[in-house]
Amino acid sequence: MRFSWTIAVALLVSGCGSTTQAGRATGNFGPETLTLINSYRVSRGLSPLATNGTLQALARQHSQYQSSRNTLSHNGFRERSARAKAAGLSVVCAENAGYNYKNAQQLFLGWRNSPGHRTNMLRPNLRYAGVSVVGDYATFFACQ
Repeated sequence: MRFSWTIAVALLVSGCGSTTQAGRATGNFGPETLTLINSYRVSRGLSPLATNGTLQALARQHSQYQSSRNTLSHNGFRERSARAKAAGLSVVCAENAGYNYKNAQQLFLGWRNSPGHRTNMLRPNLRYAGVSVVGDYATFFACQ
């Protein structure tokens, strides 16, 4: 168990940097962002991530959390990983958070151009994901 939490914490740290792009978010363009992430993964020889209802809900809840506090964070990452495990997924998860992107293309490019966020999107062991945008806050949450 210690090994799994170590990996989860390493994933958390690698995705902590924030990248911002001016503009106000309009609606939840999370699903469109996941499509762009999957196209990028396939272009790199990786399998696309399957949308998972649990991970989608966890991503949405975290985006809502950030929006309600008006702050970008990874607070609760361990709890989200534990909830994913309880739903039958691996505790090995990765998370990206974003702030102030106005569309899926800008959000995806912001994450792609950030080394830690890019690493999380391209982790070959990930299989399932959810992406959600609430207000100005976005969350990508993916697990094995």
